[in-house]
Amino acid sequence: MAICGNPNCGKTTIFNAITGLRQKVGNYPGVTVDKTIGTFRIETHPDAKYKLVDIPGSYSLAAFSPDEYIATQALSGCLKNESRPDVIISVIDATNLERGLYLLFQVMQVGVPIVVALNMVDLAEKRGIAIDHVKLSDLLGGVPVVPVVGSKGIGINGLKVELTGMIEKPVKPNVETYDKITEQMISDLLKTCPCGRRSRAEYLRVLFDKSGPAEKDFIKREGEDKRPYLEECRGRLIEEFGALSVAETSPLTNKAAELCRQVVTSRKTTELTTTEKIDKVVLHPVMGPIILVGLMIVVFQSIFSWAEPVMNFVDSAFGALGGLVASSMVEGPLRSLLVDGIIGGVGSVIIFLPQIVILFIFIAFLEDSGYMPRAAFIVDRLFGWCGLSGKSFIPMLSSFACAIPGIMATRTIEDRKLRIVTIMVAPLMSCSARLPVYTIMIAAFIPHKTYFGLFNSQGLLLTALYAMGIVMAVVLSFIVNRVIYKRSGRGSFVMEMPTYNLPTPRSVFIRIFSRVQSFLARAGTVIMAITIIIWAVSYFPRAPEISGEYTSRAETAEAAFVAETTALDEQIGSLSIEMQRAMPAQWTDELSACQSEADVQEKKDVLTGANPEIADLLDLAANRRILEIRLSKELNRLGNAEAGAQLSNSYFGRAGRAVAPVFAPLGWDWKITMATLASFPAREVIIATLGTIYNLGTEQDEESLSLIEKMRLATWEDGPKMGQRVFTPAVALSVMIFFALCAQCGATLVTIKGETTQWKYSLIAFSYLTILAYVSALIVYQVFSRMGY
Repeated sequence: MAICGNPNCGKTTIFNAITGLRQKVGNYPGVTVDKTIGTFRIETHPDAKYKLVDIPGSYSLAAFSPDEYIATQALSGCLKNESRPDVIISVIDATNLERGLYLLFQVMQVGVPIVVALNMVDLAEKRGIAIDHVKLSDLLGGVPVVPVVGSKGIGINGLKVELTGMIEKPVKPNVETYDKITEQMISDLLKTCPCGRRSRAEYLRVLFDKSGPAEKDFIKREGEDKRPYLEECRGRLIEEFGALSVAETSPLTNKAAELCRQVVTSRKTTELTTTEKIDKVVLHPVMGPIILVGLMIVVFQSIFSWAEPVMNFVDSAFGALGGLVASSMVEGPLRSLLVDGIIGGVGSVIIFLPQIVILFIFIAFLEDSGYMPRAAFIVDRLFGWCGLSGKSFIPMLSSFACAIPGIMATRTIEDRKLRIVTIMVAPLMSCSARLPVYTIMIAAFIPHKTYFGLFNSQGLLLTALYAMGIVMAVVLSFIVNRVIYKRSGRGSFVMEMPTYNLPTPRSVFIRIFSRVQSFLARAGTVIMAITIIIWAVSYFPRAPEISGEYTSRAETAEAAFVAETTALDEQIGSLSIEMQRAMPAQWTDELSACQSEADVQEKKDVLTGANPEIADLLDLAANRRILEIRLSKELNRLGNAEAGAQLSNSYFGRAGRAVAPVFAPLGWDWKITMATLASFPAREVIIATLGTIYNLGTEQDEESLSLIEKMRLATWEDGPKMGQRVFTPAVALSVMIFFALCAQCGATLVTIKGETTQWKYSLIAFSYLTILAYVSALIVYQVFSRMGY
């Protein structure tokens, strides 16, 4: 079965009400249009399982782009590996019956049994509109018409019953809609060009859609010799009606108006509807933008604030899981693969989920409530001059939290070219993953200066980094539309303002569930694979001589510790028994709980002040604990140093050294270069990689003072700059600019492929963003370094 209808007629709500969570989302072959399939059962036929396909919303089957052509192709069953539906559900908005009938008459030409779902009858009644659905069914030639309220589930069971009845006893619609001239031409085409399963609906598209995809497919199959006959037919229609569009629309609109006059009874009312009252405020020239900005601030802040606790929980949960696995396994490649590769890879994907869920909750509410078209209408002027649509607003705004849900949100843009442009510029918005990079670089190398008593240099730089992405996106959109797509302007921005509705929790939940499922299926598996690859080239080859060297150093440190603690134990043993007994075990435990030398000294002073008679014993016990802390630090330092040495020797380390000359003009050494390469799966990985490179381990974050100090003190190891500081304000700016503009996110590139169905767009995005980032970082470094920064 297939379900079709106009946009905003409640088609998706009815689809969700029928199928529930038994859905899967994919794409039609070769295009970006979503293909949502659901299954359901009916109580009266418990052994039967029905499949329902959601057809893209359309006002008409007339199509001039491949994506729009999908509706006709899907209904006719002419897509590759797609079956022709046994029954079609045609959803019609009861408040816009005449418009819905126009599409219904076109769908009837497919020749498949139809059931009409007359949706939103409750809203129609509130507006004083009464529809005789029984009479409408008779006038449609016996096509069942079922009044429903999809948002409340009213009439859904009756709709299912009619569907099964149509399966058992199919009734094909037979309503005369077109004039005799058109009917004769279709009849002639059916006789002279009987191509497979082509329906009347397809022949109508061939006839009316000049130079459209239907005509191209027709000529491809039938041959160029059929084109003269086709043009002859069109010439007769133009002679009769003046234009092909009139030849198609006039009979359909007249028939729809005739049926409405017979079945619709309406009472006039001067009272404004609730939607009209709300729109007086929401679409007000002044209040409208204020409300929109306020709403977007709430969305924007919630994606950061509300998601943060859950993201921290996910991060700590995967960290704890990794720690548990590490503690239960012997050190080696298998443990590293499980902890750093698989668990770390899965965690890097799952951590995005809270932001995605929160974003799509808002998007689902905005879409289902009817506000989204209003928002697009308000901001359209801001985007119009550069060629973007108002519908680009939400995806670009969402990308400030994460480009992945932002790119997924472009599904609301019907125009393929505008959608592609929005997808390609969305990664320029500074996502939350870039914030750790900004924070550590600004904190380490940008001086804190206050201006006018309100603004400081660090905050202004952070604001400038975020603003830079917006400016770049607008400029690039303008260039793409004027140079590549060669648009001197846009057509009129036309968008229907649907009736406001209260979204149902069930519908919102189903949307979130399906999109989260789609995200995990598309991005999760691939990004995990990328992370494992990064782990492998960072881990291998292992150099036994490096391990042997640091093992020997660790053994030396442990031997020295044993010697020193043995001497202390002997001194403690030489003290009087009375003094040793005067120190309870609790005090020993308190000293053992101290994690730093300063804490030990502070605890010893407190205990000594209260018990001066055992000061010598407390001093020896404190010194013993200090030796334990120093040994732990030394072993940790040696372990991190070994990790850094192995990393330098790894394939990735060698790659970093090999590529270093390319990034040398940006002021980077091989360590920064390698950290940048390692951050391809996720930008924030650079923090952990820098921690490993500078022999601090991977447990470093943007607030790590030890990492900041190490970076400040880092010097060039070789070359003409040997001994000079690696990081300067110019280098820090270069790194930040590069990360602000580059495509250092494997999941984003995978999502671009998923949304466009072609890897070429991911390759284009990666290439142009990398070049843009490199050139911008190069200019910034060269300018600021020559200025002495």
